[in-house]
Amino acid sequence: MPRHASITVGNYVYTAQDARGTLEELNDIWGHYTHASTIPEGWLAGARGYLAEMSSLAGITLPSLENVDSAFAAVHTSVMEKYDDLTEPQIESLLAAMWRFFPTMRSLEIEHIGTVAHLHASKGLPKKAIDSAVIGWNGVQGDVQSWRVGHGRPWQALCIWSTDAIDTLRAEGHPIGPGFAGENITVSGIPSAAFRPGAHFRIGTMRGFLTSYAIPCKQNNDWFVNKDFKRMSHERGDECRLYAMVTTCGTISISDTFELFADR
Repeated sequence: MPRHASITVGNYVYTAQDARGTLEELNDIWGHYTHASTIPEGWLAGARGYLAEMSSLAGITLPSLENVDSAFAAVHTSVMEKYDDLTEPQIESLLAAMWRFFPTMRSLEIEHIGTVAHLHASKGLPKKAIDSAVIGWNGVQGDVQSWRVGHGRPWQALCIWSTDAIDTLRAEGHPIGPGFAGENITVSGIPSAAFRPGAHFRIGTMRGFLTSYAIPCKQNNDWFVNKDFKRMSHERGDECRLYAMVTTCGTISISDTFELFADR
């Protein structure tokens, strides 16, 4: 059925393309949260409740919830098979439920404190260095993604990386630096392994949470020996970038304190 130009979910605006693309990522994002992790039974119970909610909202049959990974894959497939028949209120509800659930997949037992070392915003790569940034619901004011098909959705408002990860890559001989891989905020003083989907963070009054790993693409060829841009994939180690959703807007600057509430 025809779609309006955009779908609004609270403070976040999705184009029709963004809305579909976000739900298409449902199973992959779940995989990011479970990557190299043992999920506590309490969280699995929450995941089962979420899958039941998604099935009800989409009007699909709830699969067996015995194996949560398999259930996520089944719900994802069923939602996308039915997507063209979903009403816009249904799509809005599915998106709202998605980003109510994933931010709960973390523990606040460990807090890491670091510093905003670099800020970047511009069109293309490397992104240009800036001293301060106004952070809105869509991310850094003035930042532009060249390829909108896979970027710029509300849960990709910010791209965050650590100087720890960059230092590791440079030690391996890769000619990469802050802003080269498209990140907006580069953080020092926090180990790269601490940055995991589900972790929440604050910079002054600005707040957000890490939604998923950023999948590297060949636009980063030039920053890697032998064009091995997949070296910064989460499947190859902790030297990966992460996307973040903004939950409280604000203005941030270089040298600001970056507080990360690690998940697991």
